[in-house]
Amino acid sequence: MKKAGYFFIFILNCTWGIVQSLMGFIVFLVFINKPHFWYKSSVVTVNVSVRSMKIQGGLSLGNFIFTTCNMEKEQIENSRLIKHEFGHALQSALLGPLFLIVIGLPSVIWAGCFAGWRRKHNKNYYSFYTESWADRLYRATTRR
Repeated sequence: MKKAGYFFIFILNCTWGIVQSLMGFIVFLVFINKPHFWYKSSVVTVNVSVRSMKIQGGLSLGNFIFTTCNMEKEQIENSRLIKHEFGHALQSALLGPLFLIVIGLPSVIWAGCFAGWRRKHNKNYYSFYTESWADRLYRATTRR
């Protein structure tokens, strides 16, 4: 995908996906002291920690991606996690205000509430529809 395409995704998330982008901006302000990098159409904030929760991984809200990993800018380009979270940013641009209901809430529930069930039943985290679709969307944008 060319820069114009990423700009279009950025604009879609600023308009059609404004609800989750505003939520992302608020979280961004909470973690303003953490390192930030641009990745395609998203601002990536790294080394985010939430003391009250034992979460690992990432979160995508519109034009904002947050990860608990401590990465350098060079590592972001090759990170499967960041690519996956960018897939969620693409879902946000496609679904707009439906994103939080169709993707966001089910994804959070799958990540948190079903962690033990996934381990017990040997289910891959990325097999859930929200996660597999995010991966497919990202891969579709990188084909030439």
